[in-house]
Amino acid sequence: MNIQQREQFNVIVQKIEKYARQNPSYYKLRVFLLAILGYAYITFVFLLMCGGIWTLRNLVVSTQSDYLVKRINYVIIILIVGIIRLFWVKFQRPKGLELYRQQLPDLFAIIDEIRETLKAPRIHHILLTYEHNAGVLQIPRLGFLGWQKNYLLLGLPLLQSLSVEQFRSTIAHELGHLSGNHSRFSGWVYRVRRTWYQLASTGDFFLFKHFFQWYEPYFNAYSFALARAQEYEADRRSVEICGIETSAEELINIYIHNSFLHEVFWKNIYEKAIHSSEAPNGTITKLLQALRTDIKTHDAVKWLGLACSDITNNDDTHPCLSERLEAMGYLINPNNTNKLPAYIKETAAEYFFDETLFSFAAYLDEQWKREIALYWQKMHVRLMYQQQNLTALEAKAYRYTLTPEQAWKRGVLTEKFQSQEAAIKIFSSLLASDPNHASSNYELGRILLQNYDGKGIDYLNKAIDLDPELVIPSCEILYGFYMRCSQPEQANKYLLLRQQYQPSFKLFQLERQHVNHTDKFIAHDLSPVEVQQIAEHLSNYSSVGKAYLVIKRTKIFPDKPLYVLGIIRYFVRGTGADYQPDAELIEQINAEINLRSQVHVIIFNQTNMKLYGAVTRVRDACILSYK
Repeated sequence: MNIQQREQFNVIVQKIEKYARQNPSYYKLRVFLLAILGYAYITFVFLLMCGGIWTLRNLVVSTQSDYLVKRINYVIIILIVGIIRLFWVKFQRPKGLELYRQQLPDLFAIIDEIRETLKAPRIHHILLTYEHNAGVLQIPRLGFLGWQKNYLLLGLPLLQSLSVEQFRSTIAHELGHLSGNHSRFSGWVYRVRRTWYQLASTGDFFLFKHFFQWYEPYFNAYSFALARAQEYEADRRSVEICGIETSAEELINIYIHNSFLHEVFWKNIYEKAIHSSEAPNGTITKLLQALRTDIKTHDAVKWLGLACSDITNNDDTHPCLSERLEAMGYLINPNNTNKLPAYIKETAAEYFFDETLFSFAAYLDEQWKREIALYWQKMHVRLMYQQQNLTALEAKAYRYTLTPEQAWKRGVLTEKFQSQEAAIKIFSSLLASDPNHASSNYELGRILLQNYDGKGIDYLNKAIDLDPELVIPSCEILYGFYMRCSQPEQANKYLLLRQQYQPSFKLFQLERQHVNHTDKFIAHDLSPVEVQQIAEHLSNYSSVGKAYLVIKRTKIFPDKPLYVLGIIRYFVRGTGADYQPDAELIEQINAEINLRSQVHVIIFNQTNMKLYGAVTRVRDACILSYK
């Protein structure tokens, strides 16, 4: 979804939410009729195809040729079988390790108890995954006709983050989506939304594909208010069964542990890709251990404060943490460490799995390693290219003065592959000659505050003043630093500033995710020296024949250029098996271009000729043409 589609989506959602508040009964009726439209369209297509076959048979019968009638009957049988297969849409079974009642009787007993209380349908399969998440998924046996098979997905890391009572709250929330006690209609719409989304994603038949590519986003937007209400409803089911305190602490623990995994654990794991093209062994086992021992109190306070300052948006039907807690009737002061959930003496994972915990973790270790293998290899290649770029920049630095962008990139890569001390020297030297280099102010301030050096405060404040893209990451660092220094008033100033920038920053990121021919492009603003350096670098690739550099015009933070580098490749004789795939070439160019601003690299081919035309029409776009 691009920024224009997002804006249209938000307009529809805001309009419908207002209508739903004013006319709740009519709103539900409209959602019901819109949901039925999907089924009606599929039925219409089915009858249309059957009618076409019947008309064809009548035409053949009118010829009074017994031979043709027999043949057309055979053809009709084949076509009917084909139509049935066409409408029998298959939905992919979720991945995970199947759990059985005899293995984990206590786990199944809790699920059965909550399911009966909520009058939720039977759970046919319970799957254990390596994700820090839980969810219910319904796979229709009869395609779009329904007859659901219900899956409950339980992430072992999530169970390691919660107590048994908090885990009960998670189950109550997930089964609340299927509950027959309350809001049966909302639950039905919740399932229909997933069905149409899956059909739009997997349906290849052209009559389905084009209709559902229009219908599913519109139905998603129209039913969005009801889907969000369903999340609150599921939270209420959780509170009814487990109480306010337990349900609130379950949510808080999930947010804190998820932040730890994202910002600390997985970051450290992925950094190992530089040393090996193969993912490490025992990763999920290490994850379970880290969840118990590696989360520091001051980090937990910071993550809780940031989570509570988030605002609800239309990226997800889930409301933000503060609104969910408020709806539960739970008041929280994130600046008060006493409000952090108490340390869990025995996690749900330890209670249910007991001595078998790490044998299950070992299975998930191997599953994660298999599924991450391709992505891990790509990370390894990317890091190898970045390391090569650092070597090249260091060699250049001995011969002549680097440009500010090259010096900044050298500092970033030096910290990544060598040490923070060496990076501090590079950034300090750059700022001595160019004090207003925003990214260098940010990087130096971040490193200093990581090492508890208060001098970093001024650098981050300057980065905030110079570059709107750096406001949110700078505010998060400063908030955490002041909270650790027991200065909540100072910390809250940055929390408020972060909150103010969040909507714009999300649009900023969305606007820069994709480039297509309908975008507006203008001439680049780089100096002749910088352009020459890029051209000379691209000339080292034997398959790069021409290169075009432009800027995509953007609405959000327009002073932050988004460069588009379009490349035409030529086949080079003698390359054979060594010919570099497009994706790998793009990865290498991205790793070796020394610009602070984002660069979107594109290989022009038959699939994007309209984009080629839009880029090449820009004045002075061509920066390399030597073949």
